[in-house]
Amino acid sequence: MVRKPNRMYRRIEGQIYTRKEYMGGIPHCRITQFDTGNVHQQYKFHFSMLAEEAAQVQDKALEAARISIVRVMDRAASNNFHVKVRKYPHQILREHKMATGAGADRISDGMRLAFGKPVGHAVRANIGDTLITLACRSENVPDAKEAIRKASSKLPTPVRVLVEERAGFVEEARAAAIAPVLEEKPAALTTEEAAAPPTEEAAGKPEAPSKDAKKPGEKASPPAASAKDEKAAKKGK
Repeated sequence: MVRKPNRMYRRIEGQIYTRKEYMGGIPHCRITQFDTGNVHQQYKFHFSMLAEEAAQVQDKALEAARISIVRVMDRAASNNFHVKVRKYPHQILREHKMATGAGADRISDGMRLAFGKPVGHAVRANIGDTLITLACRSENVPDAKEAIRKASSKLPTPVRVLVEERAGFVEEARAAAIAPVLEEKPAALTTEEAAAPPTEEAAGKPEAPSKDAKKPGEKASPPAASAKDEKAAKKGK
């Protein structure tokens, strides 16, 4: 089937279809990640895209907007940003697929007001609903504005950007935010050290007792006389 334009599903009309357990053949959601970037870091600036008109936003449009933001921020901020899709596409879109064939020069009209088959997902966004949020550091604010501008052209409804700055928030140094936590590793052994058998100290074996070691219960022997003391004793005699 030819891909239908988004204007067919933009307006909010009819009842809501969200009960997937009663439907069959629902295509998978096109949004691959709802959280992209470094989610473990705190950011000072937050850019939120708010819908200015009530409309149905397809999952394909949200995924295209997310990818356009990630492409810009990956080049500018590497791993120092966070993109979050704030809405999940619960609405199931239905379409009456008209039969086409090469045997006849016509397109069948089919039933009028047919219920149709599920063809995709969409978000029913009201005025003021937040669709996507981008968080970044202060030095990446110009790049974030460019990313939001490109992403807004992917959505079927005009958006308003809300910029929030966390008051009293102190950012980490750029190097500390980028550098990963490195663990100290032991120095590598040479080939000769690796091939040598382990010593008793390395193996943890107890040392053999020396001959002068005192046995338990034995009195300590007096210190041996030196050669000078023996000569002095002979002269005294």
